[in-house]
Amino acid sequence: MKNASRRSTAAGRCEALLLRPADPGEVQGVFATSLGNAGVYVTDGETGFLIDPFVSRYCMTRIAVGWPMAPRLDLVSTWYDKVVTHGCQAVLVGHSHYDHAMDAPYFASRAGCQLFGSESTANIGRGAGLSEAAIKVIGNGDVIELGRFRIRFVQGEHGPALFGRIPYPGVIARPLIPPAGARRYRMGGFFGIVVQHPTGTFIHHSSAGWVDGMYEGVQADVFMPCLAGRADTDNYMRRVVDPTGATTVIPIHFDDMFTPLDGPFGFVPGVDFVEFLDTVAATRPHVRVATMPIGGCVRVLPES
Repeated sequence: MKNASRRSTAAGRCEALLLRPADPGEVQGVFATSLGNAGVYVTDGETGFLIDPFVSRYCMTRIAVGWPMAPRLDLVSTWYDKVVTHGCQAVLVGHSHYDHAMDAPYFASRAGCQLFGSESTANIGRGAGLSEAAIKVIGNGDVIELGRFRIRFVQGEHGPALFGRIPYPGVIARPLIPPAGARRYRMGGFFGIVVQHPTGTFIHHSSAGWVDGMYEGVQADVFMPCLAGRADTDNYMRRVVDPTGATTVIPIHFDDMFTPLDGPFGFVPGVDFVEFLDTVAATRPHVRVATMPIGGCVRVLPES
């Protein structure tokens, strides 16, 4: 992939590509900026949108105890201004856990665009004060078009990421007004997000779970898999990534979501990033693993 440098890990046992920020003059292709966790801003230089934007990080103790959390609107504004370079025509949410959906309505409000997600995500939006016109409930196979992007939602299953169980299962049945504890942000259904563009296709997969065959018939150049909560890397790759034919993997949801986004980088507890790299390198030598620097705009499509 163009504009990439090598980064060694684990005493040279494996390597990942660390994508460099795009050159200011680059105008062709699809660019992405990581907000950490599963958050990504995507643009082709004309149209932009956000997926799972989350910047209101709270410590693990507050999450575990269930103390109320309020979206940090100052951070929403700061990060919106930092990463949104070509407008924001939509905010898309893959599932309704707090670390994917809590901040999403406020990014949508800041952008003046619609919030797309499940009925549970819609109730987070309603609790945040969004109008019904600003909320779009999506279902399996639904497609939206934004500029030259064609985006399809594919229903799957959330992975058993907490002690072998799906954290906070169920739905959010009524408007969720913050501040609220993490357990009130029920999962509400999981969607993989297939993003097609004339320059290529990538898939944003925000949980390490799946339904067999969920991406049947989908061919992708780049796959963005969640690493948090995965159990068997080879099985995960075989069931989810391999069927798409993707030759570049850009992991998401592996950085420490319990520490400030602009602080020192760390891995979320329980994520063995080196094992992921080693397994992919040993079993799929044709697949490149690349990482996005938080806050840095990189080109993800087309591949080169």
